[in-house]
Amino acid sequence: MLLVRRLAIAVVAVVAVGFAIAAALPRAWHVEQTVVIAAPPEKTYALLANLRRWQDWSVWTRELDPQVRNTFEGPESGVGARWSWLGPKMGHGQLEITAADPAVGLQLTETVGGPRPSAFAVITLEPTAEGGTRLTWSDDGNLPVLGGVFTHVTERLLTEQIAESLARLKTRLEDARQN
Repeated sequence: MLLVRRLAIAVVAVVAVGFAIAAALPRAWHVEQTVVIAAPPEKTYALLANLRRWQDWSVWTRELDPQVRNTFEGPESGVGARWSWLGPKMGHGQLEITAADPAVGLQLTETVGGPRPSAFAVITLEPTAEGGTRLTWSDDGNLPVLGGVFTHVTERLLTEQIAESLARLKTRLEDARQN
């Protein structure tokens, strides 16, 4: 009986230490990707500022979650435009444009799985000398308590998704320019 009691205490101690370590890990994450697109900033901005058009190029579409239900609210584009989703794979969340300037880019808040914003994105547009656009997308957020265990995984997954989305945006804009 004494052995079982000591074993139980040891297990509880290991679990407590594990939780303490997980709680102490950094929960903040940052992802940043840049792409140069052979299309002018105003054409690039038009696809970014209209959240309905994200369905044409982003990875967060019915392709990822065929059962997702999308809702669009607010203006057609720019500040106040909102895209909400609910699906078995994508979960529930909302993206809202909080700042928009065709000469600079966009700022967005992302709310995923809860009532408060969980991430903030900044998409900057810079004209290139060749008449194209240098687009930089940075995304920052904090995971919930004990979420620090998943910071690296979150950064890796978002880096892949944003890179794929930007590659699709680039292809779409450059193909449209050639036609």
